[in-house]
Amino acid sequence: MMDSDRPENESLSSTLGSGSWLGADEYEPGSPLHTRATNFMKTVKWDVLAEIESKHRGGTPCRYEDKFSIGHFNLVRRLNFNDGVSWVVRLRLPDEDMFAEREALTGLKAMEIEIASMKFFGSKTSIPVPKVMGYSTAPDNAAGAPYILMEYIHGSVASELRKARSCALQMFANGQIQATVASFRFPQIGSLYHDSDTDDFYIGLEFQTGRGPWTSSTEYYDDLARHLLKSASADDERKQSQSFMLPSVLSHLMRIHGEEKSGPFRLINRDFGAHNILMNDNFEIVGVIDFDGVMAAPLEVVAQYPTLSFLEVEPPGVVHTLPAAIARVKRTAPRLQEYKELLGRCESETGEEEGARVADRLGSTAASVYRGMEAYAQHQDSVNERWMKRPREAGG
Repeated sequence: MMDSDRPENESLSSTLGSGSWLGADEYEPGSPLHTRATNFMKTVKWDVLAEIESKHRGGTPCRYEDKFSIGHFNLVRRLNFNDGVSWVVRLRLPDEDMFAEREALTGLKAMEIEIASMKFFGSKTSIPVPKVMGYSTAPDNAAGAPYILMEYIHGSVASELRKARSCALQMFANGQIQATVASFRFPQIGSLYHDSDTDDFYIGLEFQTGRGPWTSSTEYYDDLARHLLKSASADDERKQSQSFMLPSVLSHLMRIHGEEKSGPFRLINRDFGAHNILMNDNFEIVGVIDFDGVMAAPLEVVAQYPTLSFLEVEPPGVVHTLPAAIARVKRTAPRLQEYKELLGRCESETGEEEGARVADRLGSTAASVYRGMEAYAQHQDSVNERWMKRPREAGG
């Protein structure tokens, strides 16, 4: 899959980095998300933040750019110092009920995990993560919102660069990053944290379930199933669906097919994919962002393809009849195999022994069953119904 495969008429956006940010215009004017963004901008004490940032650099003045980037959980705004240095401030948006049911822990815990992960990978690997300059996770701080100050990396999210789908450079870098992350082992399952007093990293409460850490994968899957069922119970209609009990079925299958019942467990960023990789206009990876999904996990959890990277795996037993779906599966199959082989080579370079490699489990029964649990968390009834109809295929 070489660069020459790109369509000749496919052009790269000339605007990279903060120049492409839209601010509140990311959403339809008058919509709840647009109102949320504009109201949040008014509550932040930007002058106080500017003073804090200036003090971090010996009093060098700075100013904010007008536009910002915003998602469901964070608002990011670039600031430029008078000496040419650029940072960004990443502010945590208030937790919303529409998102709260899927994760048991608060957004402040997500910030703790993200800060710990950036410090971990920044100090122990060559993965290009933003350097953390300062932070405050207190919701009542002087700035008016929890924040992280970090260096600005000039690049755009790979999923927004349409050429990235055929870029061999991106696929190779994905494999290197996934292999590097998975090379770290911990004795427990759970999210990654940092103790600022001792400067040590440790495994603690897992973000999605709010439980852990666990020394057994069976205990983890049981708690995950309970959390998924509790989350789905908030919807009376979903409770009546055939697929409501799917997490219990999949948790049972994990008891049968899961390999690493006890530690050590490997690190994974469960949200790793094209949407959190920053690339320059040569399609070289210049940064990796969004680390609140980092945890130590069993092998089958780690053995997942990067998301939003044109590497979608079909649920077990699904047979497509629509021509477009058949063509998509046919087009994706060689990409999956190519990435699997590439990841295996990258793991070998990290010293991973053959037989213990993540690449060997990509697409395995256990990995597929865990993917079903991930799909259930998205509350897409049509997807869950397909999984519920295929427990035998998922179980091998």
